[in-house]
Amino acid sequence: MNADTQTGNGHRDESTCWCCGQPRSEDTLVHLGNHPEVGICVSCVHFLHRRARDQQATAMRQTLRGAAESVRGQVMARGLHERPMIGPVLKWLNRHLPW
Repeated sequence: MNADTQTGNGHRDESTCWCCGQPRSEDTLVHLGNHPEVGICVSCVHFLHRRARDQQATAMRQTLRGAAESVRGQVMARGLHERPMIGPVLKWLNRHLPW
């Protein structure tokens, strides 16, 4: 971590954000719990939060898609798509869902 200490009129400690590299005041950085030497500015904290949320959403979509494909495979393997009530519903799902 790059830390510069200014002495004289103002005596303020400045550190560098570990994410973007911008110099910031030490009291404006967010420090990680197990790694207090890591300081991240608020802008980067918001950016990282969005990235983590997007990654979780992608993982959830993949899980749900896998479950839907598994159910669809079971229905097809058992021939349930040929039944009068189930067949039209599956045809509608095939047209409207992005398999």
